[in-house]
Amino acid sequence: MDGVRRIREALASGELTSADLTARKLAAFLGRTTSVLYHHWGSLDGLLYTVSQDGYRVLGERIAGASAGGLPAVAEAYVVFGLDHPALYTVMFERRYDWAALRASKVCEGELSPGLGLWERVVDATRRAGSDDAEADARVLYAGLHGLVSLALSGRANIGDLSISDRDAAVLSARRLTARVIPAKDET
Repeated sequence: MDGVRRIREALASGELTSADLTARKLAAFLGRTTSVLYHHWGSLDGLLYTVSQDGYRVLGERIAGASAGGLPAVAEAYVVFGLDHPALYTVMFERRYDWAALRASKVCEGELSPGLGLWERVVDATRRAGSDDAEADARVLYAGLHGLVSLALSGRANIGDLSISDRDAAVLSARRLTARVIPAKDET
């Protein structure tokens, strides 16, 4: 697992980029041969899936830490994580995995994965915010937050208002999105 943590940390810090996500480059980064990569993880996808799960674990910890601030703070933590760690975020949320091959190799079996654990945290946050359909609202929120990260990383989140940075536009929009997905209940 040390190799997984090293790759996750290198992606998070920018030491490795999305262009480095080849078997040869990652094996060289770890000081190993590609055969070690295939022996331990079955494939490049197996290694990167495992790295993504470690990333979900870290993001889950950040969301747990933000949850005391309610759903807006959870949304902000998600967006800030994606903006601060774009290469890791790509592995976690945008890489096209061969799911059938991962299942066949049993890479994504067993205990509750950190990715599913993160999903459960988001569902729980929407439930605590008063959602009548927590899973559906979590899915809408997840999609919206992912879109904000994508827009900010591509330089398009501040469209129509160049007086604000893409990062600030995405963070402010994330907080606002939570109120749109789960409007405050009228207490009258």
